[in-house]
Amino acid sequence: MAIDNIYELAALGELLEKKGLIIKQKILALAKDLKQKALPADPSRQRFTAKDNAVMEEIMEIVLHHTLTADQAKILLSRAIQLGEWGKQAVHEIPQAKA
Repeated sequence: MAIDNIYELAALGELLEKKGLIIKQKILALAKDLKQKALPADPSRQRFTAKDNAVMEEIMEIVLHHTLTADQAKILLSRAIQLGEWGKQAVHEIPQAKA
């Protein structure tokens, strides 16, 4: 799924919640159910590992806990990606000790 589609879905969820038609916890529960139904029969064909899924669920819990909007979550995630890039660059810049 494209990142833009994810944000569109998040925006739709926020709109439905603002109108009082559904709550975020129900959206997450429905998404989890759909994900379980959509998992491929062959586990080797999964796009994400169990660890990937666990981390994503924790991130979603953080977003919900802090009641971040889709835009706020997008900014936060882009900052986290930038931190990761900086960390990767820093590791490459550290001189390697000779064994």
